[in-house]
Amino acid sequence: LAFHEATGRVELRSALCYHDLILDETRAPADPTNPDVAVLLTEAILARGGLGERWDAWVQRVAWLRRLRPDLKLPNDEDLRRELIGRAAQGCVSLKEVEAVDPSLVLKALIGSEAFRLLEAWLPEAVVLRGRRVRIDYGGDAPVLASRLQDFFGLTEAPRLAEGRLPLVLHLLAPNQRAVQITTDLAGFWQRTYREVRSQLCRRYPKHAWPEDPLRG
Repeated sequence: LAFHEATGRVELRSALCYHDLILDETRAPADPTNPDVAVLLTEAILARGGLGERWDAWVQRVAWLRRLRPDLKLPNDEDLRRELIGRAAQGCVSLKEVEAVDPSLVLKALIGSEAFRLLEAWLPEAVVLRGRRVRIDYGGDAPVLASRLQDFFGLTEAPRLAEGRLPLVLHLLAPNQRAVQITTDLAGFWQRTYREVRSQLCRRYPKHAWPEDPLRG
């Protein structure tokens, strides 16, 4: 059995050799029920750095749940990533097949339904702002919610996670998608900073609405 880098598949290779000279070689699809196939796929995927952002986001969320609830004894990032990929690779013979697996189903089976329920309730993938789902970035020192400044109009305080235990760091973005403010204190921003920021934004982006009272925006 060997992983073929160009095709992204595990193949069964047979060869007739005379010392180091290959006289004949054949390649055939690997048997997906062979557990060694999943091992080869797992190693190939890890060597490539994993399965990408969609899978890494789940690992990052579990990392935060592990900090909040050490009693759950969740695996560390490295072990979790390997186990997730290893389970997803079972029954597959190619990278494309593994990538098509739903990571949430694999994770739920791995950490258990109760821990998974807590993960979804405490550390959601996204929050809704003005009818729009905005993804949370769990990859840094604190969870980050980056969205347009207008999306926060009407909110008196910043959303918090884990039943209020974990504040979100807000990146309030101008129309050019650059942060005009980074804060966990939305109420303080409205009171102390918004007036100055508003005057700058009114000059730069006059076609956008910048109400004097952001709580009624």
